[in-house]
Order: sequence, then C-alpha cells, then structure tokens
Amino acid sequence: MQQAYRQAGQTSVATASKAPFREREQPPAEVVIQSLLRLPQLVKIHQPNNKIFADNLSVFRKALARIWEERTVFGLRAHRGRLYLDSQKLAIPQGPVAVTAAKLMDFLERRGFYGFTFSRRENLTDADVVEFIRALNRSQGQENPAEWLKGELAGSWAAPITDPDFKIAFVFKEDAEGGKTHGRPVVWNAGTRTLAVKARKSYSRAMAVLTAVETKLKEGGAVSIAKSRRVVQDMVETLFEDERLLLNLSTIRDYDDYTCTHSVNVAILSMCLGRRLGLSRVAVATLGLSGLFHDLGKVDIPISLIRKTARFTPEEYEEVKNHSLFSVARIIQINAEHKFKTRLLQAPFEHHLGVDLGGYPNSELNPPLSLFGRIVAIADHYDALTSSRSYRPVPMNPEQALDIMTSSAGKSLDPLLLKVFINMVGIYPIGTLLILDTKEVAMVAETPPDAEDARPMAYLLDKKGQDIVRGELVDISERDEKGRFVRNILRCFHPSDFGLNASDILL
Repeated sequence: MQQAYRQAGQTSVATASKAPFREREQPPAEVVIQSLLRLPQLVKIHQPNNKIFADNLSVFRKALARIWEERTVFGLRAHRGRLYLDSQKLAIPQGPVAVTAAKLMDFLERRGFYGFTFSRRENLTDADVVEFIRALNRSQGQENPAEWLKGELAGSWAAPITDPDFKIAFVFKEDAEGGKTHGRPVVWNAGTRTLAVKARKSYSRAMAVLTAVETKLKEGGAVSIAKSRRVVQDMVETLFEDERLLLNLSTIRDYDDYTCTHSVNVAILSMCLGRRLGLSRVAVATLGLSGLFHDLGKVDIPISLIRKTARFTPEEYEEVKNHSLFSVARIIQINAEHKFKTRLLQAPFEHHLGVDLGGYPNSELNPPLSLFGRIVAIADHYDALTSSRSYRPVPMNPEQALDIMTSSAGKSLDPLLLKVFINMVGIYPIGTLLILDTKEVAMVAETPPDAEDARPMAYLLDKKGQDIVRGELVDISERDEKGRFVRNILRCFHPSDFGLNASDILL
C-alpha cells in the first residue's frame, strides 16, 4: 500500500498517461491540489472525451464530492507558504506531494490570486468542470488574470479567491461559571502579503526543492542547481531586509522530515551569521547553498540508521560518519559550473571536522578550517541540539544548547565565531519560551543589541485550553518607578515542551 501511494504521488503531468490518481490512498484535499495542476495541462493536449483526461477528471470530481460531504462550500487557498482547506492548515507530507503543493502556490502567485472556492452543485456536469479548467488556462494571458477569471466565472460553482486578507478563528474552550458558559472567540487577521509571507514561502520552497534534489539523486537522475540557487537568493533578499524575520524562520519545526528541515535551518543560520560577519550578498548566497547541501550525503546512509532510536554500535557510527564524504560526492554530481561547485564542497566536508581537526572524516589537513566550514559547523550544532531527534525526542532549549556549544569552543567550534553567533541569537534566542515571575508565559521575539543584561523583547502568551494566542509585546528589561525589573525570567523552555510551533506565534 505504501509503495502504491508513493508511486501515485510521484506521477507527473509528463507521465499522466500511465494512470490517474489513486484517490482512495490520498486525502481528497491532496487530490484536489494535484488535479489543479494536472488538469490544466491535460486539457491542452487531450479532448474531454479522451480516456486519460476523463479518468483524471473523474478522480478530481470524486475528491470534490468527498469534501462536499462535510461542507457545501469550501475554500482551498495559499497563505504564508502553506495551503489551507478553509481555515484548517493542511498537513502536507514531505515528498512528491510537498513538491506539488509548492508548484500550486507558484501557479496561483503567477496569476495573482490566492486560491479557489468550490460550491456544491447537484447538477454539476463534466462540461462545467472543463469550462472552469479552460478558463483557468486562458486567465494567464490576461492583463489582470485574477479579475478576469473572477468575472469569467461569476455565478459559477468555482471562483478564484482574490482577497489577500485571511482570517483564522481560534475559539477558546468554554468555562462553566455559575451554570453559564463563557467562550471568547479570538480572530487573527493575517492581513495582506508582506515580507513575512515571502520569507515563509521561501522556506516552504526550500523544503520542496531539497526534497526533489534528494529524490532525483537517489533515483540516479540529473539534478540542476538552478532552483536551489533561486530559493537561497530569495532568502538572501529577506535577510538583507530583515535579519530578525529570517532568524524566526529557523525556529520552524512543523515538518516531519528532520533531515530536510535541519538542512534548511542550517542554511538560514549560516546565512545570518555570514551577514553578521559582513560577507557580501554573493558570499552569503554561496554559504547558504553550502548549508543547504551539507547533509546531502545522508541519502546514502540506510534509513534504519538515520531513524535509529538506540545508541549506534561502533560499526554503525563509522558508517554514519561517512555522510560528510558522501555529501561532497553528491554535490559533485549536481549540474553546475565546476568553479562554483568547488566553493560548495568545503563546508559539507568540514562541518564535523572541528577546529582542532579532531573530528571526522580523518584528514591530513594542516591549515585551519575554511570560514564557511566553521560557520556551518556552528549552525549545524545549534539546530541539531534544539531539534527533536529519533534518539532524543525531547529537544534542548536554546539556553542549554548554547551552554553545551560554549564548552566545545576551541575544540569542535570556533570560539570567536561562536561569540558572534551567541550575540546574534541572543542569550534567549528567538522562539524561546520564558516563564516569568509574574506568572506570565512569553515567547522571545528579539533581543535588541543594546538590551540591558541581554533581556529580550517577548510576546506574552494567553493559554486557554489547547489554544494559544499571541498577546502584547513587552520589554523584559522594563523597570518600574522604583527601578526594579517589572518582569524577571525564572525558567526557559523549548516551544515543543508546550506543544507549540514558534513560527505559528512569531510569523
């Protein structure tokens, strides 16, 4: 069953003639996502009565019908680099489906709208659906695709979403008081697209691109570096506009694929550190690609070892240590200019070697590690410690991680770069949960460079039942009229200790 699911997910437009979607093995929302990409391509080369087109159209209609069983109208829309079914975030599995979801978001963005609403019609025909698909194709050639399609489909069962505002309601559980119940609905208005939206989309695309690269390498296919360079360049643009925003992205933990999430986070943290060191945009982008590909060699390590929860045997550990060399070999396979690829190789090779050269792989190196290698080593170390792993399901909070890293200064980590890194993320890094002596819980938003005692700015959190709402932004260094701190930090936690994803609060 799992093999059939993977095969269905990997079916592309180019291989559509082989089989339609296996909708019974996929949630209907995923089938709708894939159909919105596939059908506009198929209708260009097939007549509606063609079996290939008819089979895929039937699958699309069945998926719509399954969703309409629960609601008469539903919206599928892109927002902040994610896809939502109405106000519910879709859990998109990593792999081909994630790649398709990213492509759909690009598809929507090129046409200037945010998604579609689909209304149930008892008398809906195949011709009605074909008319929608053809109109969707024609919209791309219009001066204003969104408004043109909106007018073309006026009164139809399908309509484009052109309003950038997106409201998600969080309703608190009701508390009983004196025989009455009190519930407080809180609506967060996501507002129009901003730099934060662009940044979140870049993260999502980086995940999709890296997944595609790994899949092609495993299958022995040709891999181009072009898409990876574009997505890293998007992140560089965000970094030079708002460093804090990109650092926020590195707190994302809502993807199941640790290897890809880790690699994207290492790329982000490396770029931020490179920016702090005064590197040029070109150098920061190259550094970001080195970070993105630093663990590419793990595709050659048995998945049973990657996911092992127990301690490695000496033989297993030796096998895992080979991933640095494997990463170099895999980068060499990527289609790119030879001179450019050589600049990407050092950091993946060196990130476990250590500044004292006491790590791995065994090397005859005498000169000090490259700057990129030392930067990626710090980023890799930090993200690994603050992430949940197969062998360590509970991640460390940032404070603990930085303490451990400080003890490694001069051995595996460069002490001077580590000081810059700690100043960058702060003693209380972005996304850290703080327990305050005022009985408040807060999440760190940033630490100003001139902050007293490195006390951060943080959002107070309101916790009601299972719902968390971002509240007031407060300065933890604020003092009262007697000169005493209004709030003091008692303890720090990782957001996952409370079942939270920092990106949902901060972005």
